[in-house]
Amino acid sequence: MFKRIAGALSASFLLCSASAQQVGLNDFNLKLYGFVRTDYYVDTYKGNDVAHENFYLVPWYTGQDANGEDLNEQTSANLTALASRLGAKIQGPELLGAQTAAVLEFDFGGITKTEPTLFRIRHAYVAFSWDQSKLTVGQTWHPFFGGGVFPAVGAFNTGAPFQAFNRSPLVRYDYKLGKLTVGAAAIYENQYASKSLDSGSYSTANQAKRNGVLPELTLTAEYKANGLTLGAGAEWKRIKPRMLTEGSLGTYKADAYLNSHAVMGYVKYQHEKLSVTAKTFYGQNMTHLCILGGYAVATKNESTGAETYTNFNTSSSLLNVVYGKKWQVGMFAAYLKNLGTSDAVYDNNGAAITAGLLPAIQEAARASVHVALNVDKLRFVAECEITTADYGVDGLDFADGTYSDTHRATNQRVSLSMVYAF
Repeated sequence: MFKRIAGALSASFLLCSASAQQVGLNDFNLKLYGFVRTDYYVDTYKGNDVAHENFYLVPWYTGQDANGEDLNEQTSANLTALASRLGAKIQGPELLGAQTAAVLEFDFGGITKTEPTLFRIRHAYVAFSWDQSKLTVGQTWHPFFGGGVFPAVGAFNTGAPFQAFNRSPLVRYDYKLGKLTVGAAAIYENQYASKSLDSGSYSTANQAKRNGVLPELTLTAEYKANGLTLGAGAEWKRIKPRMLTEGSLGTYKADAYLNSHAVMGYVKYQHEKLSVTAKTFYGQNMTHLCILGGYAVATKNESTGAETYTNFNTSSSLLNVVYGKKWQVGMFAAYLKNLGTSDAVYDNNGAAITAGLLPAIQEAARASVHVALNVDKLRFVAECEITTADYGVDGLDFADGTYSDTHRATNQRVSLSMVYAF
């Protein structure tokens, strides 16, 4: 097994070797694919503005006006085609006993807030396949996305923030044992990143993970038989929240790291026109997976500014049922709970110092129904979606970072989509 891994890694650099010069263009087969997707949607509550709200996560509560009305409870509408994408599948020659293939896929997700229509890489990887194993090197779906087990909904968000959503650079090895496939991966971060507490000019989106040095590690297992798929996974991650700290005695180089872990499990049943998917996640600081949560400062030295950190623990579960082929109907239901921090939170003049994806949300839920019409390569979808989020507003408990008083924000969305695939 280890010889195969080493051999495949060497093969990825064959373009710089003499053996690579023996491979001609006739040994490669290129196939383009993709789709043009247009979405129209109406929202009743502003979200956190990812891709002009096309990738809607949760309603974003920012306070109330003088009349006691939510500032962000305002109706908006948009028409966009930024979810369109283009990809290329390259089937290559046999190298070192492995069938080789590569994928390059792009969309217009760009910088999700400021420039969401910029061309960007979604997938860019090379796969080496043997009879019982496969090595993937490059950027593709995070193992917690679940391979082929993810919610089938009308929305572009694919169930996030209740479902893991992340594409990252990785090295992944999968081995088949009959109907069971086990895998391991070492992962770094790109666009979907853990949050840093630094705000200097040197700060970049994935800085916390890069400064953590070690890759995120995952282990997965998946069993398939007779229309039934069972899967499970575990994850470990280390980040460095700050590069420097500031205290009463001056500025110092930071040396504190934060470790976190997560687990997930799923089941999918597929029979003729019926598909049922259930999935659950439990973990810490899963911001890079687009799951709500993060971490907080646990202790702070006032003289040097040196800090230690504690993770927020989050659980999320979902159920997705879809029936039909040409005409499809589907439902999605999900619930997420902020279970608080592992250790006590530092009292910063009555407030907590946090980083992550809306860690003040105590719980969130979503329910949606959709109807779809599939005509060959053309798909039409109409969907109604309700998403709620309970924000902590008062009564912060520094023992675990949770709030006793919350305010509920609710968004109602109606969307229409058309997808032309090729």
